[in-house]
Amino acid sequence: MRPSTAGPPEIAPHLQRILCQKRLFALRWLLCFLTALTCLAARAAPPSPTLALRYRPGIDVSAYWVSEKYDGVRAIWTGSELQSRQGLPIRAPAWFTAGWPAEPLDGELWAGRGRFASAQAAVAAATPDEAQWRQLSYMVFDLPGAPGGFGARLPALQGAVAKIGQAWVRAAPQWRVASHGELMAQLHAHDKAGAEGLMLRRDDAPYRGGRSEDLLKLKSFEDAEARVVGHVPGRGKYAGQTGALLVKLEDGRRLRLGSGLPDALRRQPPPVGSVVTYRYNGTHASGLPRFARFWRVRADEPPSTGTVKSP
Repeated sequence: MRPSTAGPPEIAPHLQRILCQKRLFALRWLLCFLTALTCLAARAAPPSPTLALRYRPGIDVSAYWVSEKYDGVRAIWTGSELQSRQGLPIRAPAWFTAGWPAEPLDGELWAGRGRFASAQAAVAAATPDEAQWRQLSYMVFDLPGAPGGFGARLPALQGAVAKIGQAWVRAAPQWRVASHGELMAQLHAHDKAGAEGLMLRRDDAPYRGGRSEDLLKLKSFEDAEARVVGHVPGRGKYAGQTGALLVKLEDGRRLRLGSGLPDALRRQPPPVGSVVTYRYNGTHASGLPRFARFWRVRADEPPSTGTVKSP
C-alpha cells in the first residue's frame, strides 16, 4: 500500500469560527488587563517633584511668581495618600486628608514660622499624634497634573483648594515683582518677619521633576543637607563626647561639622545614616562650603541602611 499523502483533516468552518472568537476574546481580555495595570501603576506612582536651584542676580525676576519659602516638610498628595519627597508614605490622621481630590497636589506641611521642629515631629511619628497634626497646615503651591505653565495652573490650584474647603489646606499666596531690588526688599521684609526665604516659580514652566530654573530659592544664608557617615571623637572639654560629625555631601565628598553642634548632640549624636542640615557662607575654589556649621537634624528624612565605622 502506498502511504497516504493526504494532509491533516480540515477543521469544520463552524469550529474555525469558534476558535477565532475565543482568540479574539483572549486578546481583548489581555488588552483590558494591561490597560488596567498601566492605569493602576500610573495612579500609584507619585509625581516626580520639581526641585529648586538657587537664585542668582541677573535672572529676569519679572518672568516668575514669588511666594514665601515655608520651613516645613515637603509633602506630595498622590490622589490617595501623602508622600514625602522621596516617595515614602506620610502617616497623617484620616481626617486630615478626608475629601481631598483624586488629582495630585504639591505642598508643604507647615506649623508656622520658626516651628520646623513641630512639623518634623508630627511627620516623623510612627503613629499620628492628633494634637501635633492640629497645628499643621498644608500649604499647596502647585498642581502637578494640570497642563500649561505655572501661571496657567495657578487658578486651577486655587480652585482645587477652595473646593476642598478645609481650614488647614491653604493655597500658598503668590505675587509678582518687577526687579531684583524689589525682590531683595521682599526678602528683607520676610526675614524680619521670621520667614525662611522666598521661592520663585517661572510663569511659563510646565510641572516637571528634577532641578532646573523653573523653580528657584532665595535665602539670606545658604544651607544644604548631608548624610552622617561617622563621629569624630572630641578633645579637651569635649573628650569622651563627639567632637564633630563626619558627613558625606551630595557630590560624595566628606566634611566635618563641629561648629554649631549643641552639647546635647555631642553627648548623643545623630546615628550614622541620619540626614543633617548645615549652613555655610559661599564655597572655596574647590567647591567645598566655607564656614560650614551644623544647623539641625532632618528626622523626616529616611536614614540609609548599613553602618560606617567612625574615624
